[in-house]
Amino acid sequence: MPRKTPEDSSIVSVRLPDDLIERLDRYLDWRTTHKRLKSTRNAAIRQALSLWLDDQEQRDGLVAPHLLRRQFQDTYHRLSACHDWVSISQLRQHLRWPRERFDAVVEALRADYQVELAPPESGDRGAQNLQESYDVHGQLYSRLRWRN
Repeated sequence: MPRKTPEDSSIVSVRLPDDLIERLDRYLDWRTTHKRLKSTRNAAIRQALSLWLDDQEQRDGLVAPHLLRRQFQDTYHRLSACHDWVSISQLRQHLRWPRERFDAVVEALRADYQVELAPPESGDRGAQNLQESYDVHGQLYSRLRWRN
């Protein structure tokens, strides 16, 4: 029987106050009703902790820019075939960085002429792809390619 939990994870027990659990449940109910997105308490807590840690690391300068660029480039190479165009939406999904961090890394790479950006093609115009595209100076880009 396949495992349902990732092998690179651990179970952590945390005691949370009742009022915090009530707030979380209200939020999850609202999200399910109004946004039609179902989520569990555990998934919501994991996401909140990840976002909080990302924010704290960024604020405290714990993430060096060259490490972020290397992680971005490694992800690009895993997704591309022979340095082809990669969907920015795919990169966002794989990196799971806060939008501000992702956009800052793309902007730094673009400014250093390390990547090329391309506008959406007719097949890229889905709501999800457009929402996760990269916008600079009013120009929307949905694909990225590393320069050789």
